[in-house]
Amino acid sequence: MKKRLLSFVLALSLCGSLTLCDWGGYVNAAGKTAATNASVTLKSKKVKKITLKVKQSVKLKLKNAKKKVTYSSSKKKVAKVTKKGKVTALKVGAATITAKSGKKKYKCRVTVISGKNVNKDSEGQATTQGQATTTQEQATTTQEQATTTQEQATTTQEQATTTQGQATTTQGQATTTQEQATTTQEQATTTQGQATTTESQSTEDTAKVDAGEYSLTNVHNGEGTFYDRETPGACNLDDYEAVYYTVAMQTEDYMNNMAGAYIEITDKDGDKVQAMVTDRLPEGKKGDIDMTRKTFLAIEPEITGRMNITWRIIPLPTDEPICYKFKPTSSEYWAEVQVRNHRYPVKSLEYFDNNTKQYVALERKEYNYFAAANGMGKGPYTFRVTDIYGHVCIDENIPLDTSEKLINGKANFPY
Repeated sequence: MKKRLLSFVLALSLCGSLTLCDWGGYVNAAGKTAATNASVTLKSKKVKKITLKVKQSVKLKLKNAKKKVTYSSSKKKVAKVTKKGKVTALKVGAATITAKSGKKKYKCRVTVISGKNVNKDSEGQATTQGQATTTQEQATTTQEQATTTQEQATTTQEQATTTQGQATTTQGQATTTQEQATTTQEQATTTQGQATTTESQSTEDTAKVDAGEYSLTNVHNGEGTFYDRETPGACNLDDYEAVYYTVAMQTEDYMNNMAGAYIEITDKDGDKVQAMVTDRLPEGKKGDIDMTRKTFLAIEPEITGRMNITWRIIPLPTDEPICYKFKPTSSEYWAEVQVRNHRYPVKSLEYFDNNTKQYVALERKEYNYFAAANGMGKGPYTFRVTDIYGHVCIDENIPLDTSEKLINGKANFPY
């Protein structure tokens, strides 16, 4: 007997300006659609993903359900859901909405961003995390010529961020690629006060980059447990616990640039949770993940205690740029700086030495800071950050700020 598939129908109310037609598509105020299918077939083991701004809402509905449907939210303070399936975004973060009909469960991953996290392109259309659509007029470039097409500025992998500055290149010709609207002839040129992503053109799809065992397509195996953190985490990223689920990663993986990485964990039943690596697990074996109790409970009851899991690296769901944080004891003679809010794991941080006119690599510490044992001078600094997939961000005019305030760059790694 064939099982009848249940489909989630999503109707999004955005004060009359946007209507969601698919899990990534939208209709703008001018009536142009980015997707035409108004319903999505949801398989029980496949988590659908949507992005909402704070105060926005969606209506989830199970068609052809013969039994009563109940809805629940994993993080009610981030996104709440009514008995009728209306989801409302409350604050920045991520939550999983579960619809249960009989013994079947259907899940929708909701990422909530603030209003300022939605970038406005030159035509005034909204770009969300699940989509980035740039039209021929929107990818304006400077100096000589800008070449773009409607498809060329469209990124994939369910999320992409396009800003006005990403379509700008210098000295000859600006060419827009599928992954991003910023490239140069051979390397990305920075202008004063502006960071340009990627020194050389990034690949069309980060998933195609061979980063060895930490490639996006590689799946890791291990055991999942939970713990209650009583001391600061090894990564010095404890403040992110208010925004994301968090975990500790076994030392062997952790020491391979995984501090601050964002991963997706799948349990024995196929349930998934996404979390940031904010701590180190000193015991255990390679592949093991020790989740905070809250993270563990998002996919498994506490009584399980220990279970087999798989995990893989995924991009951090943020539209904000990378940022920097100096240790308060830093000076022109000695300094330590942390890179935060990066979409992919960071491989290296370098500063530009104005005397030698070369970039100098900083030493990465186990506690997720990069150290300049002999200092970097008085500043301001030019930093070059490279992730494990070869993406590069360059930020100029970064001041030596010892107040522990976060200093924003101008961009993030492309998806």
